[in-house]
Amino acid sequence: MLLNLSCTALMNPQEQPVNLIDDTNKIYLTTCSGMAETSGTCHMKAKRTCSKSYKVLDEITDISGVHRRLRFQCKE
Repeated sequence: MLLNLSCTALMNPQEQPVNLIDDTNKIYLTTCSGMAETSGTCHMKAKRTCSKSYKVLDEITDISGVHRRLRFQCKE
């Protein structure tokens, strides 16, 4: 049963949110951790969030490669 639940979670992943952490400077933070999301997923979320383009402020992946974080700023 546990294997079945794990497969279901991978087939229907819940995307982790993008959080506005600095409204004045339009700075956002998102995570793309786990097996269902990748660093590319973080960048796709940044593209969807910013109407024009974005600047990566920092991109961190832990040593395991499973926990990823992207902090970005929307360009005007």
